[in-house]
Amino acid sequence: MKFFSLLAATLLLSITSSAQTGITETDILNCGTAQINNQRLAEDPNLIKVFEAHNKLAIENEKKMTTNKTGPILFTIPVVYHIIHNNGPENVSKSQIEASMQNLNDDFQKLNLDVSQVVPSFTGIASDCQIQFRLAHKDPNGNCTEGITRTVSTLTYTAGENVKSLVNWNTTKYLNIWVVQTLSNGAGGYSYYPGYAPSQSAEGIVIRSAQLNNSVTHEVGHYLNLPHTWGSSNTPALAGNCSSDDGVGDTPNTIGNTGCNTSSITCGTLDNVQNYMDYAPCRRMFTNGQKSRMHTALNNSWGSRNTLWTTSNLNATGTNDPYGPVTCAPVAEFSYNKQYICEGDAVSFTDQSYNATPTAWNWTFTGGTPSSSSIANPSITYNNAGVYSVTHQPSTSTGPGTITKTNIITVSSLTADYIGPIIDGFENQTQFGNDWRVENMETGSQTWGNNNVASATGSRSVRVRNYFTSNINEVDELISPSYDISSASSKTLKFKVAFAKKTSTDTDRMLVYYSTNCGASWLLKLPLTTANLVTAPNHPTLFVPTSSEWIEKSLDLTSIGNATNVRFKFQFQSGGGNDVYLDDINIGGGAVGIDNEFYSVASFSVYPNPTNAGAKISFNLLSDVQNLTIVVKNALGQTVTNIINGETFNSGKYTLNIDEQRQLSSGIYFIEFNADNNVKTQKLIIQ
Repeated sequence: MKFFSLLAATLLLSITSSAQTGITETDILNCGTAQINNQRLAEDPNLIKVFEAHNKLAIENEKKMTTNKTGPILFTIPVVYHIIHNNGPENVSKSQIEASMQNLNDDFQKLNLDVSQVVPSFTGIASDCQIQFRLAHKDPNGNCTEGITRTVSTLTYTAGENVKSLVNWNTTKYLNIWVVQTLSNGAGGYSYYPGYAPSQSAEGIVIRSAQLNNSVTHEVGHYLNLPHTWGSSNTPALAGNCSSDDGVGDTPNTIGNTGCNTSSITCGTLDNVQNYMDYAPCRRMFTNGQKSRMHTALNNSWGSRNTLWTTSNLNATGTNDPYGPVTCAPVAEFSYNKQYICEGDAVSFTDQSYNATPTAWNWTFTGGTPSSSSIANPSITYNNAGVYSVTHQPSTSTGPGTITKTNIITVSSLTADYIGPIIDGFENQTQFGNDWRVENMETGSQTWGNNNVASATGSRSVRVRNYFTSNINEVDELISPSYDISSASSKTLKFKVAFAKKTSTDTDRMLVYYSTNCGASWLLKLPLTTANLVTAPNHPTLFVPTSSEWIEKSLDLTSIGNATNVRFKFQFQSGGGNDVYLDDINIGGGAVGIDNEFYSVASFSVYPNPTNAGAKISFNLLSDVQNLTIVVKNALGQTVTNIINGETFNSGKYTLNIDEQRQLSSGIYFIEFNADNNVKTQKLIIQ
């Protein structure tokens, strides 16, 4: 065995190595611990002294190790799992966390059922480490907890040190485990060796949600100062690994294994392929020497491992004896399957509360039917256009939790905002603000906005200040009002765009979608890749297009030509380029000018239809109407009800009730709408 004078040299030589070698187990990525710790050695050469001191003491303690291989628990470590998620599968359940903890305890106490499969050559040194792990039952403020937190963040997709600032419990008291979807370095997980972290708050483990079983055991081994069995690199199976080692006396020298050949001999002796600190997918054991090395780490101040298991800390974290199930007040949380719907559609809500298992629920749904619910996962119908909030109050015998999410459900009218042909040159800032919806995927960043810097026609357009966008792949969406294009003679959508790259490597693109269900779902109609989006030469400085640097794009809408309620979405995905401009939205219309010509009545509809409980009439006036008359006629053409009789209406959207008192008998009726002699008629069926 090569001791740590050689290992220190190996660490310094392997600082630049970041190779990740795959292993055969499905969906398991290799560890990134050696990479990040070697990086710390490069950043702070003084750490080599810490490294040597750790290993000298660990080797001395291993020599003094008694032959006792099992016994009572000597160390209890409080644990908190921080789930960093974006409401995807990475938001693992409480039962998955509990299973991970059970697996961790089984592995460290030699209670794992598969320990019986350890090959005879190593059964004599397979060790009960006498270490147990308990989910914290008190948080840093002394409040009741189940030892699990949940934080919504897109950092779950590019995780690393960045997630530690989202949520962090005192690392001198808790083993923090951050669970994420994907690590930015491509690893499955990593941990600093004791004392290697750039700050005390960085101590802990970051790991993929898909690797909560033996990979957690592996990373906790690193956290307690165990290198890989071949030494401190991320790269197994290299012949040169025989020149380094892990500094543990009873783990045979090896190049490291990625397969489960338990007869493997790579450095002159039989490899301990089944060791938790190897890369083989059949890991089953720690050795007595590794146990001694972990105990050394827990008895010393490096990275404050020695403060975790003290009696005072176990009392402070609620992990002292007697330890059992705890009932806390829940932290309220919920998800919903739709954000945008049409009138009459339903939204399914799902309780995602944590920190307790609720036994009662109290929901309040503004604008919903029903307006309240006492079940865990209700389905709520929204019958009237508007933007609505939801309050969720789950509770246990300990007490309730409460959360209100404001303006989360947008319900759109079944009546389109405008009837084709539609022409919009973005000249009216107020109309743009009222009609178009901007969805900014990164709060505080640049996004779509009306401007007078450049235009294809007139004096205004919309743009994304992409030149100043700092986040590559940032997504910004511009969503149109709803259109009835069924009567438009030309089934096309035309628009003008202007865009330039900063450099030749920019990868910006724009995708155009449509929705016929009020934005509940979208279908891609036109993908504009970078090559198809560019309209001007590269501009390393701020891009303001000239009149010749606009290009018109055209979409065939024949497949949805009969749509009476369609929206369009322009989704821009930043790839490092310059500003992008959009102008002259033209649906089934002619030329675009400064003064857009619309019919005075943009839309008119009657719903629900048929009905047995009264109906509503909805209309949108684009300009003032001096003489508005709305009457209900029977099948013989006779007027049976006057709703509006020759009145003046200002421009705007209106909704009126019809037959609230149920005075109309069953039959067919016609609603005649006359706005300054612009007559429209809709059939109404009373059941």
